[in-house]
Formats: sequence, C-alpha cells, structure tokens
Amino acid sequence: MNTSEETDRLAAFNAYRDRMNQRILDDKDHLGIKRFFNLDEAAYREGALDRPTKELLGLVASMVLRCNDCIDYH
Repeated sequence: MNTSEETDRLAAFNAYRDRMNQRILDDKDHLGIKRFFNLDEAAYREGALDRPTKELLGLVASMVLRCNDCIDYH
C-alpha cells in the first residue's frame, strides 16, 4: 500500500467514525454510550502521563490485540 492509499484509507476511516459517533451521540436516551465516550475522553486527559504517551500505550494494546480498527483509531 502506498502513502496515497494509506492517506485515503485513514481519511475514509475517520469520516466513517465521525459519522457513526454522531449517530450514537444523537441518541439522547442512551446513557451507557455517553458514559463510555466520557470515560474514553477522560482517559486521554493530561495527568501522570501526557496524552501522546497514553496514545502510544493505546496503540501498543491495539497491536497486541490485533484490532485493526483500534490501530486506525490510535
């Protein structure tokens, strides 16, 4: 896969993720999903570890689990 294909694939993934996240967030009655999104956001806030370190740890965990969507996310 060349760089252009990778860029296109990543852009398509991000666009799809944004659309799906918005659909989920538009459901005002789904408290569980909102709590999950808040937890994800809180996990990456600055703290004992900075955000880039947390992202790297998330990427490593995704690679160990062999989750391609998770790898794309990070």
